[in-house]
Amino acid sequence: MDSMLASHFAGLSTRGKVMAEYVWLGGSGSDLRSATKVLSFKPSSPADVPLWTCDGVATGQEDGPCSVVYLKARSIHPDPLRGGDHILVLCDTFQAPSVEADVGSPELHPHPTNNRAPCDRVMRAAAASQPVFSCHQQYTLLNPETCWPIGWPERATGATSSSQSYCGTGTGVAVGREFAETHLRSCLHAGLRVSGTMPDAVPGQWSYQVGPCRGIELADHLWLSRYLLLRLSEQFKVIASTDPKPVPGDWSGNGAAVKFSTKETREEGKGWFVIQEHLRRLQHTHMQHMVAYGVGNAKRWQGPCSKAAQSGSLLDFTVGMENRNASIRIPHSVLLQKRGWYEDRRPSSNMDPYLVTMLLVCTTLQMPLPMTDGKPAAPCAR
Repeated sequence: MDSMLASHFAGLSTRGKVMAEYVWLGGSGSDLRSATKVLSFKPSSPADVPLWTCDGVATGQEDGPCSVVYLKARSIHPDPLRGGDHILVLCDTFQAPSVEADVGSPELHPHPTNNRAPCDRVMRAAAASQPVFSCHQQYTLLNPETCWPIGWPERATGATSSSQSYCGTGTGVAVGREFAETHLRSCLHAGLRVSGTMPDAVPGQWSYQVGPCRGIELADHLWLSRYLLLRLSEQFKVIASTDPKPVPGDWSGNGAAVKFSTKETREEGKGWFVIQEHLRRLQHTHMQHMVAYGVGNAKRWQGPCSKAAQSGSLLDFTVGMENRNASIRIPHSVLLQKRGWYEDRRPSSNMDPYLVTMLLVCTTLQMPLPMTDGKPAAPCAR
């Protein structure tokens, strides 16, 4: 495809029409989908965005004989790819209303694959505790023809973590900086709460931070930032992989560590005691969290430089001061001030932030998991 030719037509006037790119999650809960709807006006809020539908068979969301899935806008953002008045529309998915329902205003129910709906219910119920999250998202840039990370020797059998790569500079060290810079600017243009980016432990591996965000905003912004990763990878002709370990080697893979605090953990005089109670509750539910913390997460515990080599089995729950190989990292500043936040380092890079943040809140605040289609909204360990 000729990108130069496409860029010529990108400058053409749309004659007052607004291109709204609807973005949603497909049936796996991690496959990002999008489609363009042309509007004759610029919406000022999600409530102004028309309800739309997609084919559930094609997205793995077929629900009985009816294949229609409804898309409902939850947030709107300036589109950094098209510019102008064009927008990105983050949506979640709903089942088609029953034919027996009143034709006037049938009630829509969240689709069984919609993890945003139960997460939103939890965050609203926990609003008094003011849960705040940040996420350190890692990814690896791959050559689309070889599926091998850019910047790695072609005949290498794997990668080795390098002290030069982390936050490094220079040719052959910070490989893919143009991509990471473009992604950062695109996220900022879209109004996402991205707070930084950096080269990571091996060439071709990068990370960026989303947050701090209150409640469900962290998950919404993280999913949209991942969407922009995928869209920009089309233009740069690379694969932006969030696989926990896309290739083998002596490196720790990709993660998505989540920093978490509540009003109570931040409170002077009692925050440290609340944090300790949170940690006890997280230890008791360790495997339930691990089941929900990303597909292929166990790969990060394999190899000489893996998390297992540094901190033990993935079955072990560990806590450490400034220990990035522990399950939970306690910052030095929190030990000094006796209040603040802690970091859950167990989630993999492809985790669903709706599930992770919902589990953190439900476990630490001792709230029941919401039910979806008669089952808990998050997977449970057997």
